Amino acid sequence: QRQMCIRDSNMEDMVIQTSQLTKKYGDQTTVNQVNLHVKRGRIYGLLGRNGAGKTTIMKMILGLTSATSGSVELFGSTLSGNEKLLYPRIGAMIEAPGFYPNLTGTENLEIFARLRGTASNHAVKHALEIVGLPYQDKKTFGKYSLGMKQRLGIANAILHDPELLILDEPTNGLDPIGISEMRDFMKKLSTQQGKTILISSHILSEISLLADDVGILDHGVLLEESSMKDLEKRNSKYILLEVSDIPKTLLILERKFQVQEYSVQDEHTVQIYDTSLNMGELNKALVLEGITLMNSGLYTQTLEDYFKNITGGEGIA
Repeated sequence: QRQMCIRDSNMEDMVIQTSQLTKKYGDQTTVNQVNLHVKRGRIYGLLGRNGAGKTTIMKMILGLTSATSGSVELFGSTLSGNEKLLYPRIGAMIEAPGFYPNLTGTENLEIFARLRGTASNHAVKHALEIVGLPYQDKKTFGKYSLGMKQRLGIANAILHDPELLILDEPTNGLDPIGISEMRDFMKKLSTQQGKTILISSHILSEISLLADDVGILDHGVLLEESSMKDLEKRNSKYILLEVSDIPKTLLILERKFQVQEYSVQDEHTVQIYDTSLNMGELNKALVLEGITLMNSGLYTQTLEDYFKNITGGEGIA
């Protein structure tokens, strides 16, 4: 499995870093040794099917559930023992907050602001402006559309002007217009307000349009971590080879043609991501080594194909 990592030499840029983060419930492992790296000022999309372990990872980062093993670092400090210093720098929406249905959005936020010790009037007005909801509107929360409820949840998460936002499936249940509005709004939070955002989703198209970086989670295992730009670049086109001898072919690719970017699909098939490879020269080199080339061709691989490939064929919605 080809593995990329978005780490770089400047580890001070990491807002979230987990090390071997694991959660077990009895014999069942829901999160398995996850090493997550979320960079400052970027949107990180945690992508996986429902039940892949996304919410559990977020809850462990927020201390809402304890890790079985492994550790969490936030803003370069270990979470354990520093919770009181670190949590005020984070805003989160994991499950829909318990808003009062008979109160307006403004009244609900004023209660949460008082509970949190946030300076009330200005903070509430500012948070509502950011998410595009009216201040001191007469409509009660119970009469809000799903999109408005999601917006109010995010307004509640940003009341205290946090540096980091952790949002679990924030577009869940929204219509296409609501999803588009939420996407634009999160991009503004990142680019204009400088927020770092960790967002989870099971919708590939949503993450590909929104995230700067992506982590692909499947059955509790982080299969790959990469920038979205690199994923799109390295998975647009590939050469498919079907050969009689994979180990010998790989030796030739690496030693004679200096090819490093490839993925073995099965005992006879390899995908090569350097599409500038001279196929005539390669064919000649294979024949000289007694290797039969049964099939070759240039293919375009979509992101959907790629995710299906690394998650075992089912793909992500």
